[in-house]
Amino acid sequence: MRAEKQPVRSGNGQAMRRTTGIGWLAEWRLLSDELRHLPNSAILLAMAFTEAFDPGQTQIIVLNGMSSVGKSSVAKAVQRIAQKPFLHVQMDDFLTMLPPRAIEHEDGLVFHRIDSKTIDVQSGPIVTRALEGMRYAIAAMAERGNHMVVDDVFFDSEDTEYRQLLRQFDFRLIGLFAPLNVVRNRELARGDREIGLAKGQFERVHKGRKYDLEVDTSQAPPDAIAREICEAFSL
Repeated sequence: MRAEKQPVRSGNGQAMRRTTGIGWLAEWRLLSDELRHLPNSAILLAMAFTEAFDPGQTQIIVLNGMSSVGKSSVAKAVQRIAQKPFLHVQMDDFLTMLPPRAIEHEDGLVFHRIDSKTIDVQSGPIVTRALEGMRYAIAAMAERGNHMVVDDVFFDSEDTEYRQLLRQFDFRLIGLFAPLNVVRNRELARGDREIGLAKGQFERVHKGRKYDLEVDTSQAPPDAIAREICEAFSL
């Protein structure tokens, strides 16, 4: 026979209801008078615990920009500089999950070489599902109070989907820009990218987007850009 659960009691002896999910926050905040009698360290811990489970306090920063514009470098710099612990989510990590046969297959990822300096990328249903799953996974992570900085490349209506999925959180969309000759030189220097990806994405990734912040990555190093982002959105 299961033992019957005893009610939880506050410091003044009054019984409190057990509440599941984040609904308990309202009851927790009613205890502000009780908190005055706790040590400062305990109060700070309680405040941090409350914030971690409040969706409105979870911050998600999404960086959109062409290949080699510096998204990953900026994201890593945000992790170093932000006061809060940010997880770094990369679109590339999800693409590496694809089976090898999905590369250069119409159902997966196809690289069309337009000329010696331009590659057009086409995504089939396998990639579309995988990246849609990434966005839903980000929303699920945010539900658990994880702050995230995401580097992504938009080709369609990804910004609209992010705004819908993350509407209850503190979501910010940032556009990273740079002149084409700068990203082409970075592409050549990297050695791990198909030459021409940047030019193929140059006109496409920002078309019709509305950003909370736009940054030219050719004008400042990643740490300076990350500091601007952190200051702008109190990260």
